[in-house]
Amino acid sequence: MGKYIYCVIEQNKDKRAARDAFGQANASGLSYIGINHQVINILNYQDIAAAVSDTPVINFDRLDKKELTRHIAIHQQVNEEIMKDYNVAPMAFGIIAPNNEEIKCILAKAYIQFKTALKTTAGKVEFAVQVWWDQKKLLEELVNTNSEIQGLRQQLSVKTSILGLPLKLKLGRLIQRQAEAYKQTNIKNIEAFLRIMAHDFTLNKLISEDMIANFSFLIEKSREFELDSKMQELGKKYEGKLRFRYIGPMPPYSFVNINLSLGNFEIINKARKLLSLGEEASPEEIKKAYYALSHQYHPDKHQDNQETAEQMKKIVRAYSILKSYCKSCGSFFGENRNQRYSFKEEDVRNSLIIK
Repeated sequence: MGKYIYCVIEQNKDKRAARDAFGQANASGLSYIGINHQVINILNYQDIAAAVSDTPVINFDRLDKKELTRHIAIHQQVNEEIMKDYNVAPMAFGIIAPNNEEIKCILAKAYIQFKTALKTTAGKVEFAVQVWWDQKKLLEELVNTNSEIQGLRQQLSVKTSILGLPLKLKLGRLIQRQAEAYKQTNIKNIEAFLRIMAHDFTLNKLISEDMIANFSFLIEKSREFELDSKMQELGKKYEGKLRFRYIGPMPPYSFVNINLSLGNFEIINKARKLLSLGEEASPEEIKKAYYALSHQYHPDKHQDNQETAEQMKKIVRAYSILKSYCKSCGSFFGENRNQRYSFKEEDVRNSLIIK
């Protein structure tokens, strides 16, 4: 037997019951049923907790498609139910720990990552927005409306099959370029239209040949109706040209990336190096370092530069990590703005232990 992990939640004082210094299981559990009809319990560590249930150790890769789909659906349903009552950092499907002690070790080792993820996604949900095109219909439209394509077709009509071969190749390449340009233009326009209301977004893997975009947007829970209105507007604008589907609200799977191979020190050390900080700094110094870098890499200064955009995301993430660390050590804002916090390995490890 093992412990299946669904998500990590943020605990508040009212909901933090039956815990000891390291966070024993909440005897009352939660009112949700998980995989194999097991009750969900929580394991506390400081002010976070893991939602878990008992399970036989399963090799999910060996399950048939129907059984696997059923387990994935339950994993998703549990996280969606918990999301109604807590801020959630959802775990990927299929994570089983051998026992409670191992889960507590995971929570302790990745505490700063979980705290940062919970802070970043608090009060927010994920929506997937998928876009398809009818490529055949588009190609027909290009042939009938593009003057350059029509000109080449006219030239081909008076050439023999052998003499017209270079023109055919040229025509094919032109149609391909025009179709790709149409696709990329629409992807950028749709992204810009929806990104205004989102805190973050990602481009996901395409799942079919006729899909041209598969976005995930992180938005405030309260803005679901606004997104619905925007999707209707897109549907009318691109009617007959593009098809849309959006899915949600979901737990923010695409915006929680926990690296369990890295501990708190490794994560914090990487963040402070990215912000060019020494082995100790005050909240004010951290903020100044962040503003200097964000000014340098701000997307408004580097239009359509994906590399710069990714660097900006790393800078924002590093700033959030250091804020979470300082806040866990003491008050990050308020009277202690000039208090200095140590990023040395020994100090980081000791600061996150409840004695």
